Amino acid sequence: MPSHLKIQLQKKRDLAILRCERPDGSITFSRMQHAMAFHDLAHYAVEMELGFSQAFYGLLAEGYAIEDFELPRDKRPEALIPANLPEESLQTEHLVNLLQVHAIQDSTTDIRKQLAEILAENELSYPKNLSPERLASIQERLQELLENWKRLQVGQSLELSFPLD
Repeated sequence: MPSHLKIQLQKKRDLAILRCERPDGSITFSRMQHAMAFHDLAHYAVEMELGFSQAFYGLLAEGYAIEDFELPRDKRPEALIPANLPEESLQTEHLVNLLQVHAIQDSTTDIRKQLAEILAENELSYPKNLSPERLASIQERLQELLENWKRLQVGQSLELSFPLD
């Protein structure tokens, strides 16, 4: 049995489809606006570079559905209510949001400093391995993923693999 989550991000004319196949063959998918591709690719870059297994893709591999994350907070499975999420998941979400804001605003602000402030405000620890070099690796990987996404023609997909070991 494969020990990875197969991730496919397909470009359609008016939307994108995120499809994840778990090692047991079960699938979860979601249709979304093209702009959400940035968010999901940023999750992939962060989780891969930091070696996180308890953030978005790791939780999908455990059996949660993408739509579980899209539900209003009071309708989500108990484990996916923010107060119950693993710390890695919350750290990742804050970092992904900062990467998005940074890209949209073409900002030169210090993402690590902003992240440290946000995490402290939320009583979360700073990821031990998020050095300046690691952040640069995240940003480089994300940029490469985004360029690959932009080059896709309608109907084509990005195929990614998320290790679960």
